[in-house]
Amino acid sequence: MEGKHNSAQGDFAAQLTERFGLLLTQKQLAELLGRSTGGLRYSLCSPSDARTRALKACGCRIGRRVYYPAIEVARIISVADDE
Repeated sequence: MEGKHNSAQGDFAAQLTERFGLLLTQKQLAELLGRSTGGLRYSLCSPSDARTRALKACGCRIGRRVYYPAIEVARIISVADDE
């Protein structure tokens, strides 16, 4: 079962990378999650659930912007969907 989960997670990560590239902006992450950019930004400022805390933790600051690695986002979303 674990191999099947990793394969699906890898497929999802590949789809994200193909669509957005290796790093997602907050705008792209909001689009992926079906949220407004402002709503996502607010949620990340005061995370209330495990998935939001994980997304905030995986963010990488480059200059003044925060980017989210596609592989980490795929892992976080896949784990949240399994629960």
